[in-house]
Amino acid sequence: MGFAQDDPLRFIWLANPFSEDGRKMVEGSIMERKGREKRKKAGLKEFGDRKRPAQKVHRLACNGKTSTDGYWDNSTPPVLSINSGEVADIETGTHLMGRMAPGAGIQDWMKWLKEVIAETPETHIYPDQLTGAQKIKRGAGHHHLTGPVYVRGAEPGDVLQVEILDIVPEAVGFNLNPETSFVNQGLLAEDYPQGKVRWYPVDIQKKKFEFLPGIEIPIRPFPGTIGVELPEAGRWSNAPPGRHGGNLDNKDLIPGTVLYLPVWMKGAGLRTGDSHLAQGHGEVNLNALEGAFRKISLRVTVRKDLKELVDWPMASSPTHWITMGIHTNLLESCKMAVRKAITFLNKYYGIPETEGYAFCSMAVDLHVTQAVDYTLGIHAMIPKTCFAGKQYAPKNTLILQTQLP
Repeated sequence: MGFAQDDPLRFIWLANPFSEDGRKMVEGSIMERKGREKRKKAGLKEFGDRKRPAQKVHRLACNGKTSTDGYWDNSTPPVLSINSGEVADIETGTHLMGRMAPGAGIQDWMKWLKEVIAETPETHIYPDQLTGAQKIKRGAGHHHLTGPVYVRGAEPGDVLQVEILDIVPEAVGFNLNPETSFVNQGLLAEDYPQGKVRWYPVDIQKKKFEFLPGIEIPIRPFPGTIGVELPEAGRWSNAPPGRHGGNLDNKDLIPGTVLYLPVWMKGAGLRTGDSHLAQGHGEVNLNALEGAFRKISLRVTVRKDLKELVDWPMASSPTHWITMGIHTNLLESCKMAVRKAITFLNKYYGIPETEGYAFCSMAVDLHVTQAVDYTLGIHAMIPKTCFAGKQYAPKNTLILQTQLP
């Protein structure tokens, strides 16, 4: 990871092959680079034989007209419309519609969240047999979401390819564990019932913040929430992630990675917020180091050729394919992530399912994405470097390939 010379707040992950700033960047794994070189020699592009989309860039500011509290509602009018393949630079705000600012304490947070819940009484948890989630009246979450973005050409059954190109964070963030008499969440809520908000200035130049005197934590910004609208009408809490993505809290979704989301509504309705600057796998006290982004740059492409391959949120990094399990039972989340990995290995690489099961046991790491959001997350990390044979090289790319020589 490095910084643009003209703006110390601009993060550039050196593994990002899509940087448009003209600098020579590391282009991912050795295998990926070799595969790209071979395709170039064959006259092919990074997108197979599909042309790279136009590079028009849209700017979406975060304000009262372009953002909402922490809920999903597919009747919300879009605040931006873009074509497939275009880039959106999206600004995000701090939680509770920007009211969370340095100096705000736990009593402020509880007061403001109670107001949000009172204003959104018909907001429920989205019921889904696949995740075990039940329809529970919840009220909106404290997250602050920018959007929705309407993507022209996106239809139910398509897949939205979201390339995370760049992130410019604000230089401050907070962490909190809630007063459990008000919000009984967090992995150890019974052990630490007293709520507390902690604010931290962030040293952007050094890419870290001081947790306590003599203790420093590196920052690694990523979108805590990024997703598309759900298929059923209503207002649905952003707290639990699910088939729409949403509050994934996946710390591996940094710039230089690609998120794939099944589309459930015409236009998709992309939203993002709940911006994270640092997080451990698990996010155990309910929050990461959370704040706002001056911008998160996303290239959004409608993929109509992935319907048979992607039916659930998944991702790609320069080094790994990432399948995701989301369920109210963490063991079931593990099973889902592994089943998704086995199915992907079978459909993408042609590996028989029983052999894929063995491969997962020997080569795939399971990470606890988060253990606190009602529907709990596990993501499986499939290393691309294992596919060393020449027959696999065209598939070991950042972008999922379906049109190959």
